[in-house]
Amino acid sequence: MPAPSGDILNRKIADGGEVDKECGAVEEAIAALRMSYEQYFLGIERKPPTIEHNELKRRMNRLKGGFVRQTALKFRIQSVQAKFLTYERLWLRTLQEMENGTYRRDLFKAKLHAQERATKTTGQAGEKVEKAEIGQPPSRPEAPAAAAAASNAKTAPAPRPAPMAAAAGGNGALADALSDQKLKAVFNAYLTAKKRCQEDVSKLSYEQVAANLRKQVPDLVKKAGAKDVEFKVVIKDGKAILRAVPK
Repeated sequence: MPAPSGDILNRKIADGGEVDKECGAVEEAIAALRMSYEQYFLGIERKPPTIEHNELKRRMNRLKGGFVRQTALKFRIQSVQAKFLTYERLWLRTLQEMENGTYRRDLFKAKLHAQERATKTTGQAGEKVEKAEIGQPPSRPEAPAAAAAASNAKTAPAPRPAPMAAAAGGNGALADALSDQKLKAVFNAYLTAKKRCQEDVSKLSYEQVAANLRKQVPDLVKKAGAKDVEFKVVIKDGKAILRAVPK
């Protein structure tokens, strides 16, 4: 997470251009922190980004504590603060649900969409709110032919999946990492990152990604002499990359 530029936020009267630049940097930090929390809540990361959260909170306090003359810049600071508080309430509430044992991932996704709509309403007077849907895009009305095809597909028997323990060479931990539940969470985070980077996802499908991972990961883990694997979605050169890290 980039640090605040200079000591502009410690001055009583801050330079408008520098504060505007810092607002942009804080918005980028909010988006990065949001992705980190989403990956944790979806089970991809094992620890919450507490350190990054506390650092961003300190930056936010310094930003709103400076004296700014321009009205438009004051409004932008307020909008950035409102966006951060909206997401922070969602993160803290979800962490509390996880501690209480009442957390459900599908409910988290629904809350996330609701918070996105609330954030968009808060900043509609001039702030552009970033959208990053978790999961599949909203369904569209099907054409009659497509609806008939979907109906026929539902009546056809589903193919039986190959036993995960056999595919993973009997490794229970690896079989769990390559289960449908884990791979769907990985795919959703990967899809979200690609959309955020404005990449074309029209040809990206869960079936294709899952098949490639189940084919390549066991050999990767075997060569590394590991027993498990952890998936990470990273941004490199403006593109989302899915990495498998043997453990």
